[in-house]
Amino acid sequence: MSDTKQIKNIVKDMCNTDYKLGMKHMHDNCVFVRPSGNPLDREGWENMMTNDDVTVTSNELLSINKLEVSDNMAYVCYTTHGKFNYKGTNNDDVAVLTSILKKENGEWKVIHGQRSTGRKPSDPLPKF
Repeated sequence: MSDTKQIKNIVKDMCNTDYKLGMKHMHDNCVFVRPSGNPLDREGWENMMTNDDVTVTSNELLSINKLEVSDNMAYVCYTTHGKFNYKGTNNDDVAVLTSILKKENGEWKVIHGQRSTGRKPSDPLPKF
């Protein structure tokens, strides 16, 4: 399977409501920057996703906007539509995410990720 196809499959797993599918693609040293600017490491991400304060009801991949592979590094920018509840507040938003991946021992892993602030689904989608 090509590197591009592998990375597209990783993005699909990252957009699944079962956070464990995405976790298997996270590098041990992964850092994820939330819209607030606050970073989470892999353990912090798992703690957030298993916390009673967060309930994800849907997360749909809308588009892969950019994807480039160079040797053992790659980046992908994609847009999702997610519905989730955070601390009692329902969220229904479209967000743009960027992931940087590193290939080690023949396997791609997300080493860095960042999510934009969400916008209303009725707002125009970002253009790339």
